[in-house]
Amino acid sequence: MRDRRHSTCRLCANRCPILVDVEEGRAVQVGGDPDAPLYRGYSCRRGRLLPQLLNDPSRLLRPMKRLPDGSFAPISSEQALDEVTAAVERLVAEHGPRSIALYCGTQSVQSPPAYGMGRSLLEELGSPMLFSANTIDQPGKHVAAGLHGYWMAPAQAFDRPEVVLWIGINPLMSYKGIPAGVPRDLLREVEERGGYTITVDPRRTETARLSSLHLQPAPGEDVAVVAGLLHVILAEELYDRGFVAENVDGLAALTAAVRPFTPDYVAHRAGIAAEDIVTAARWFGTARRGYAVAGTGGNMSAARGTLLEYLILALDTICGHYLREGEVVAATGPLAPRPTFRAQASPPVPAYGFGETLRATGRRDSLAGLPTADLADEILFEGEGRVRALFNLGGNPVVAFPGQERTVRSMDALDLLVSFDVRMSQTARRSHYVFASTMCLEIPGIQTASSATVGYANGYTGHSASWAQYTPAVVERPPGSDLLEEWEVFFEIAKRLGLQISWVPRSPFRIGPPPQGKQPLPKLDMSSRPTHDEIIELWTQRARVPLETVKGHPHGGIFDPGEPVAVLPKEEGWQGRLCVGNAEMMHALADCRGGDAGQARDGLRLLNRRMIQVNSSYNLDRINRGITNNPLFMNPEDMAILGLADDDEVDVASGAGEVRALVKSDASVMTGTASMAHCFGDAPDTDLDVRVSGTAVSRLNAADFPRDPYTGQPQMANIRITVHPVGPPRHTAAGRTRGN
Repeated sequence: MRDRRHSTCRLCANRCPILVDVEEGRAVQVGGDPDAPLYRGYSCRRGRLLPQLLNDPSRLLRPMKRLPDGSFAPISSEQALDEVTAAVERLVAEHGPRSIALYCGTQSVQSPPAYGMGRSLLEELGSPMLFSANTIDQPGKHVAAGLHGYWMAPAQAFDRPEVVLWIGINPLMSYKGIPAGVPRDLLREVEERGGYTITVDPRRTETARLSSLHLQPAPGEDVAVVAGLLHVILAEELYDRGFVAENVDGLAALTAAVRPFTPDYVAHRAGIAAEDIVTAARWFGTARRGYAVAGTGGNMSAARGTLLEYLILALDTICGHYLREGEVVAATGPLAPRPTFRAQASPPVPAYGFGETLRATGRRDSLAGLPTADLADEILFEGEGRVRALFNLGGNPVVAFPGQERTVRSMDALDLLVSFDVRMSQTARRSHYVFASTMCLEIPGIQTASSATVGYANGYTGHSASWAQYTPAVVERPPGSDLLEEWEVFFEIAKRLGLQISWVPRSPFRIGPPPQGKQPLPKLDMSSRPTHDEIIELWTQRARVPLETVKGHPHGGIFDPGEPVAVLPKEEGWQGRLCVGNAEMMHALADCRGGDAGQARDGLRLLNRRMIQVNSSYNLDRINRGITNNPLFMNPEDMAILGLADDDEVDVASGAGEVRALVKSDASVMTGTASMAHCFGDAPDTDLDVRVSGTAVSRLNAADFPRDPYTGQPQMANIRITVHPVGPPRHTAAGRTRGN
């Protein structure tokens, strides 16, 4: 008989409440929970295919060890822990703690304690070598926030916005840039209150099609577009003059810097209508509530992610898009301590160029973390201090890191590569040890609202209300399996090394203003491994709403505090101010205007994209509806010029390398561009048929491409490519063949 149980999908940040049908201890069907507030039964196709993922016959069920001949053999978790611990101990003794590194990828979200405990292990060892996907994704957000300063109350964000500006982000596919819940709800609510949604994207994405206005610029021109919006808002004095006068510095410098970015100039440069720029600016500037947010599109398409994110912050700030004194905060974390917010600015802080210096490149740490694009160089570095061991937590560097061939060489050069995975991924197959991981339905978990996106970025992620949910494990681990949660591995290694580690929720990057006073992290009792539920109890011991109360609402719930959390007034004598005219950012904007205008349109340009059935580097056909490849999507006009039809094979070349791909027509793609989802394919020495494994886009970019000077993020999209048919080209309608 079937038993229906409540749980939460943890494949992405939307964390949908789900109902799981369990039969003989196995999940057999998953659907959205119609009784869950905010979500109302919503779930995506990936989440609904969780049973196929958990029950996949090829799933890893026990640790694997690579043998001298390159094959793998299963071993017990105890043996794997003993051998990995011995290798770490030897490397630290011979080469120092800096030889040990940790990389945190996107799938670490399935086990929230994992990163905090892994980081604590490295810190106890004395290693600063912490890397994450953040610095090849959107690191400019954190550095820009440091240069700008932090409002010490939430942004308005998802709290009744009248205008929303999405830049290079596709919320209906990525679930970022909108509140967690039903993705289309925000668009409907903004429209119902007479507001506007604006999308800036070279592709007519799913979100763009539903927006009030779609600005479709040439790739890489997001900085110019935002500068143009700022130009109109400042020239027409549409900004919030009272808020700026009381809380903001640098307005004159910003005004001067954006003065050349007139609507006509931006229109000519970006290939969009000047009147549309003016319309978007007036909508944004006259709305008293709203937010602007960028995604990977804007951050990856030019080596200017920090500048883009800084200008977006300036846009929100001059329009006063922050909660003020007396306003009630709609989204507070019920399972977190009661927060304190004040209507005041925490001033800018040092944002980059501090901390650890990398041996190979000389780049240093930033508020976004160490530059992950340099990790391969740190491993291949010849000399003392190179990285010799890497813990790969929830990531897949072989297909995710820029410059695949160099990444592969670096993975093969490691003395110790330890991966955590549910399958033998492209990186797992090059690892020395692979720990088989539990999956979300097999472990308990909590979900709690963030405080209206204080910290990560205005309007990037979070809830619109004070949501919380607890879920127990709803299925047992498979019979005969030897699975560990990722954090259990770090705990056990620390225990074997005689280290006492701590655990608190931590991030690879700075979230929010610097804490007031440094609080020591609580140490764990190392005498016995805690359960996940015991960690949750530690996590929530100061919760505003008791954990037991949340457990009494299996569908999840909105927990309004007995006393609303309101924004307190500015402290007497407080002098902190936000900065919208940072001198270095203004110089960078001037360089942008004088540099590469128009170059983005030479030849065919490759852009990144999201596909609904794909979850970053976690590309499993079990949750991809059988899809194993990532087509090169092109505009039908460009395909006709090349004589191509759907599912033709093509060779795609860039300045970094060449790959084989399948082509598909997509009228939403702008002519002169093509787009592909990242993190498919395989390594060059193990390439399979492109129809089976997909295309390794990371072979088309490289770590030595243009770099953001503040974060070290390389340009990973808007890459000049050539496309050639495989085999005899077809004839075009004009009766001739053409290449590009």
